[in-house]
Amino acid sequence: MNITIKALHINITGALKEYAEKKVEKILKFFDNIQDVVIELDIRDSADEDERQFAAGILHASQTAIRAEEASRDMYASIDAVCDKLALQLKKHKEKLRDHNRKEAMKGLSDDDAVTPKSKRDLIHEADSMYVPKPMDIDEAVDLLIEKKTPLLMFRNIRSEEINVVYVISKGKFGLIEP
Repeated sequence: MNITIKALHINITGALKEYAEKKVEKILKFFDNIQDVVIELDIRDSADEDERQFAAGILHASQTAIRAEEASRDMYASIDAVCDKLALQLKKHKEKLRDHNRKEAMKGLSDDDAVTPKSKRDLIHEADSMYVPKPMDIDEAVDLLIEKKTPLLMFRNIRSEEINVVYVISKGKFGLIEP
């Protein structure tokens, strides 16, 4: 990932450049696929003293380019505000991608593979039906999974006394998760 600090109408000091880079590096924790970030610093001719110190940021990540700009009385405050705006927009983009991926995954499930809840009450009821507190062996758990038509089933293994999970891989095939 490249971080570029550009300065227009301003002599950039080492401390200012280091501060901007440090603020941009904090954004990295929000998203893994950031290609580059460009921060532009400028002092504008403005009658309003509160809008002279200008900072803009452009962030290129997978499937998006995000831009934010801010002007204030202090260049450090402008950098802070721009980085905060970029982070907020990046979080929104990440949530949007996550929601899109979940919708795509749900489209891939057929009616035979899963039961979809229609309300929160159905969701709670469905979650209750995915755990069986009674100890049983793996074959019993698979039979119960088929009977309940749920995508997975948690149960206590009668042999190991541990919680196990059986799940549907594809029609007729099942997986087992053991601790």
